[in-house]
Amino acid sequence: MKTDQELQTDGYTESGISRYRQTVEEYSDALYSKSVTFGEADKAKNLPLEVTHEHVRAAAYTIAKSYGKDHQSPWMIASNVGEYLFTAVAGIGGGNLDKPWGTPVFGVALAIAVILIVVRLVNSK
Repeated sequence: MKTDQELQTDGYTESGISRYRQTVEEYSDALYSKSVTFGEADKAKNLPLEVTHEHVRAAAYTIAKSYGKDHQSPWMIASNVGEYLFTAVAGIGGGNLDKPWGTPVFGVALAIAVILIVVRLVNSK
């Protein structure tokens, strides 16, 4: 790993050096745990764990392949669940339009479900 002096010579700022160190540490931890996981997957019963260059290479490839992939936000997951729930509630309300509570439940649930569908479609583009 580069020293602070080498990084400063290469134009790194203090915040850049800090981020560089943090990234190297996080990558190292991820590479270690994934390598061990691949080694354990290939390990035979009653034999000690051996993490080979193939396990390390597979771990590095897995990390590189996942770099930059979008992760779905917890809010979008909740929105998707809400979409299904409000659609079901709208169905219950729609099946009970002859009752005093059926029409408002149907209308409100349908409106919320449509809004959540629009939010999902807009965010997926």
